[in-house]
Amino acid sequence: MSFGLIDLLVIAATLALLVVLMLPKLRAKPGWRAAITPLASIIGSGFLVIGPVLAHVAGRWAVEAMLGLCALAWLFGSAIRFNIAGLDREPGTPHAMKAASDRFAHWDRMSQLLLALAYFVSVAYYLNLLGAYLLKGFGVVDPVLARTATSLLVVGLGGLGFLHGFKGIERVEVIAVSFKLAVIGGLLLALLQHRFGGFDPGSVPISDESDGWTAMRVLLGCVLLVQGFETSRFLGHEYDARTRARSMRRAQLLSTGIYVAFIFLVLPLVPPGGIDVGSETEIVDIVATVAMVLGPMLVLAAIASQLSAAVADMGGSGGLLTEVSGGRVSARMAYVAITAVVLVLTWTVDIFSIIAFASRAFAAYYAIQCGLAAWLAEGRHSRRAWYSLGALLALAVVVLGKPAE
Repeated sequence: MSFGLIDLLVIAATLALLVVLMLPKLRAKPGWRAAITPLASIIGSGFLVIGPVLAHVAGRWAVEAMLGLCALAWLFGSAIRFNIAGLDREPGTPHAMKAASDRFAHWDRMSQLLLALAYFVSVAYYLNLLGAYLLKGFGVVDPVLARTATSLLVVGLGGLGFLHGFKGIERVEVIAVSFKLAVIGGLLLALLQHRFGGFDPGSVPISDESDGWTAMRVLLGCVLLVQGFETSRFLGHEYDARTRARSMRRAQLLSTGIYVAFIFLVLPLVPPGGIDVGSETEIVDIVATVAMVLGPMLVLAAIASQLSAAVADMGGSGGLLTEVSGGRVSARMAYVAITAVVLVLTWTVDIFSIIAFASRAFAAYYAIQCGLAAWLAEGRHSRRAWYSLGALLALAVVVLGKPAE
């Protein structure tokens, strides 16, 4: 494929969107800055694998499956937002009294400990993947060098957090997310032009997953690909409760639009056979058939995705440790602790073998948060029913969720 008009359009659209996202006025808005952290985590490495995975599992129903995953994530996010509001209510109201009770604090702390473990693993996972990805770009495949590169990244981010606090972490996050969103915008434009610009879109693949039970388990496991919205909960040292809840809502709405549009546009390009659902480079090969420039751009976006997701989870876990410790551990010291734990994980365990544990820990956190929201919603029967359903579905993810292989 030769360089053509579509490549020029993609580059122009990407640069234009990047300029808009980097405007000082936009970056200065607290609502946008607060939304960056959950957005960075939601649209992480999952964006690179979700297309082939859903094509393999759901086939022609992939768009509906994506909508279902986002709807379930919205239910979990709604429960967390409800709990944020409960903790912020005026003392003396029934809602606030329950949120301030020992029972709520006990279960909330238990869920936070699970989440802390998941965050440690996920930060290590993202940065190890980024280190390996960077070296692979130079033709180097060496586990020791990859771990060394990862360690340098961990120390660099941890040092930034220690010296400049969350604001320093957030600046890196804003740049990485802005670049990633700009590339995604250019990608969606190219796919839109390809789908409706007079080209033959091809046929939508039919799922080769003959076992419906297995397909359902894989779809449950896919919920964690759109995880990350809960990071808004732990930005209380920077943003008030209303801003955090609003930022989570905005991040989930924007990410849902991006995910659903992407699945709809890329689905006809996914080959019906030989789908490597476990490879992040599969999507790079698929979109490269649309425009020559998309392949290299997606590789850069993949690097930005790993970095932004790691930074988002590091920022979230910093706030989480501060909240769990009752303020005894400052956010800056929390980044030092995170750096130490991630370094130990990087050099002592196989991160990729325990990421399934982190996924279940995230789901267990959602189950407890939904249960707490249902308990707080006494007298609000519809809310209590929905949050109870959310708790059951989150438990189903814990027990039944199966990673795509």
